[in-house]
Amino acid sequence: MTGEERPDSANGRRAQLLKGVAELALLSLLGERPQYGLEILERLRGEAGVELAAGTIYPLLHRLERGKLTRAEWRIEDDGARPRKYYALTDLGREELASQLVEWRRLAKALNAFLDRRRTK
Repeated sequence: MTGEERPDSANGRRAQLLKGVAELALLSLLGERPQYGLEILERLRGEAGVELAAGTIYPLLHRLERGKLTRAEWRIEDDGARPRKYYALTDLGREELASQLVEWRRLAKALNAFLDRRRTK
């Protein structure tokens, strides 16, 4: 490989990093209140900067539901719009969120210290 980067390599690295944090970000959103898929996707993109495709978010939501971390229910809004599937954290999901937050903060602190090691010398 030369010193030049392929145009897609930065996007590929970003995609791999996002896969690792998408579940934590999603659990964090659902820790606030039940939300439907498109709302979750828009908030992850807009507020967290997690650029996930719609084809990525739904398999993740289904996996969390199968793992009993979330539960889903169909709701019809008052305005007569089509039904939406809302996802909410279960008690197990809240425990998992708390555990992942502790691990994320520990890892981020250690990695930041490691990456900044040369600046402090």
